[in-house]
Amino acid sequence: MQDLANTAARVEPIVVKPEMQIKTVARQDLDRIHAATLTILAETGVRFPLSGALDIFSKAGADVDKKSQIVKIPPDILMAALENVPMKITMGSRGSKDTDAILDGTKTYCGTAGTGISTVDLDTGQKRPATFTDTAMMARVADSLPSIGFYWPMVAPLDKPRALQPLHELEASFTNTQKHVITASCVDTQTAQYAVRMAEIVAGSSTNIEKRPPLSLIVSPISPLNNDTGALEAALVFAEAGLPVGFATMPVMGSTGPASVAGTLVLGNAEILSAVCLLQLAFPGTPVTYPFFSGVMNPHTGGCAVTTHNQFLFYAASTQLGHYYHMPVMSSFGGTDRYEPLAWQVGKDDAVDAFYVCATGPDMAPCLGMMETYTCLYPEKLILDHHIVESIHAMTHGIPVDLDTLAIDAIKDVGPGGHFLNTDYTLKHLRGLWSADISHQWDPQNGCFRDANEAAKNELRGKLANHHVIPLAKEQEREIKKIIQIAEKAL
Repeated sequence: MQDLANTAARVEPIVVKPEMQIKTVARQDLDRIHAATLTILAETGVRFPLSGALDIFSKAGADVDKKSQIVKIPPDILMAALENVPMKITMGSRGSKDTDAILDGTKTYCGTAGTGISTVDLDTGQKRPATFTDTAMMARVADSLPSIGFYWPMVAPLDKPRALQPLHELEASFTNTQKHVITASCVDTQTAQYAVRMAEIVAGSSTNIEKRPPLSLIVSPISPLNNDTGALEAALVFAEAGLPVGFATMPVMGSTGPASVAGTLVLGNAEILSAVCLLQLAFPGTPVTYPFFSGVMNPHTGGCAVTTHNQFLFYAASTQLGHYYHMPVMSSFGGTDRYEPLAWQVGKDDAVDAFYVCATGPDMAPCLGMMETYTCLYPEKLILDHHIVESIHAMTHGIPVDLDTLAIDAIKDVGPGGHFLNTDYTLKHLRGLWSADISHQWDPQNGCFRDANEAAKNELRGKLANHHVIPLAKEQEREIKKIIQIAEKAL
């Protein structure tokens, strides 16, 4: 019988020692970015195309132009609202508390990135539209990897009706992982209400949903200084239910944002803080995150490049900026602009940049498994990225120095000119030095290490064959399917 204790989900966040933490922006420069943000919010304003939002701001004393739908927020109103933001958030799982993500500024939870539209098939190697099966499969793989602290559905189930895709994403996710689920696809009132009902079913009650919310929402302002009506509606629905909400601004430097890192930080900060202000005015104490993503305009195409040479500096700065306001920060790395998972640039983007960003201390990093600017899923890349995170764990743990590791007696016993091949010390400790990760799996027939990509595919297939996902209760599964049936008629 399968040992369920050995296959159940685990979560291992990255903890960076204080002496290893990186600070990119000086405190006085953070103060300058903050002051510039206050100027933009008070003098230029942000567009909120939702009458309910305009009423909330108007009641609070902000300068509201209902014709243009632009809200100008005085500094005192903004800062008073931000005082209500919780400094610590529990991103609950549907499993044990050990699989919750506790966002308190002391650790980084890596997670999957989403929501892509295509998949490179694991068996054929051919790119095709993403499916429900892909969404469910990757949730199961994420459940098996301790480096994954939360699951953002990696691809949209394009084989389902468009209006129902957000709910099928949640069905696939809740069914196939215990870990916290993030949705970025619920962008209207009705869909958000159905999603909240699903979360209540998974949590067991509306009371549990506030203590350990199994679902959170990411919605995006529209740079520069604009919002989407449906996204605002969804955010207010989630906030009323006590579920965490993040306003993920995504200005592109040179097109939808200024062609400077500092200017883009000011713009995005204004977009995030104004939206957080809305939620705190409407529902004080709403748990919120600070997700800040960006890229640079490709001067050859006008598109977006997410892995330019200074991108990791941007994310390091955004981490400090979010923590400046005592909010849990969602930062990023990777999502490469390349098309092959073993290309040199992918390694640089997903490893070198990854360590730098993690060393700045974001609370969440939804970065693993995606390529082509987060639009395409390579299933095996999630395994490759998992091993990168494992390497970062090793870096942050540092070198243990104690009486045993100093090996004084072993060195004395061997003495000058000897060797350590057959010593008890080597037999005891060598396995601790040697980790057969994805790049060091030995092929005895060929006398070399196996190809990392093939090794990743084999590991992924092993996870799918052997990992046990603790299932939802049958009644919960029935209730979730019933919600989708109701939504199908309504939407």
